[in-house]
Amino acid sequence: MNTLAQTFLKNGGIACDVSIIKEAQNILLFGGFVEGFKRILENMESKNNVFLLSPLRFNPYNFTQFVYEVGAEEAVVALLAYGFSASDVGIKEVEGLKDKALQEFVKTLDVGYLSSECNFAEEELQEIVKGYVERGLVLVVGEDLATHKNASNIAKILALLSVRDLKIVFLDSKVNAVSLEREEIKPLGDLKSYDGLVVYVPKESKKGNILEVSKQFCNVSKMQDGAKVKVKLESHQEILAQMQCNAILKGMVGILWISREVLQKNFCYQLVSLSKVA
Repeated sequence: MNTLAQTFLKNGGIACDVSIIKEAQNILLFGGFVEGFKRILENMESKNNVFLLSPLRFNPYNFTQFVYEVGAEEAVVALLAYGFSASDVGIKEVEGLKDKALQEFVKTLDVGYLSSECNFAEEELQEIVKGYVERGLVLVVGEDLATHKNASNIAKILALLSVRDLKIVFLDSKVNAVSLEREEIKPLGDLKSYDGLVVYVPKESKKGNILEVSKQFCNVSKMQDGAKVKVKLESHQEILAQMQCNAILKGMVGILWISREVLQKNFCYQLVSLSKVA
């Protein structure tokens, strides 16, 4: 069980088994690589409506995708809390105290600022909330959130959401019982800027030292498809990789196929600089 799931449970969060996904009519994938959700996607029924929340514009399954700024996961979770708190779906009398905590947290949010900074429009949020209100929602949490610098705060906010009739599944964690150790949610800080070239490092590397990018990424970086490049990460590590254009990818976030161990537990999205290898 990763630390994100542990903190979620310690703060009163209720996690569901992954098996509930098969019967869900609305599914929200968040905090993971779309290919990492593959094993649950294969068992979905055609009636499933799937939302994908990700800063990586890679969506081979043509789900309804909402793209936010890299690194803004804490703000996005806070906005989800705001959206779900406005609905009376699933409130139970015995959960009134937990719901009060959710409402108190939402009062601290500057929704307009958060929405603008993380580029997650309120209209997009309302589309997710509408699905939740009409047919329920299963929120599937990937492991990428565990690498976020504010993972603890994200987990605590997610724990507040489990007061609602919202099913939360941790995709790659065996969830065991833990003792409650509730902690206060810290005020949300300023969002880090990820302007420039950014790469996403998947948990599992299926291609050896390949930098898979969009045509736009190639043009901005002034590197050609097939070029051998030196990728310098924020942590100053340097990786040799081969550029590879993928027509499915869009935007300025590429996929760097290397072992995530190279990141030494740092965030899976990294600002990079590139130089051509002669």
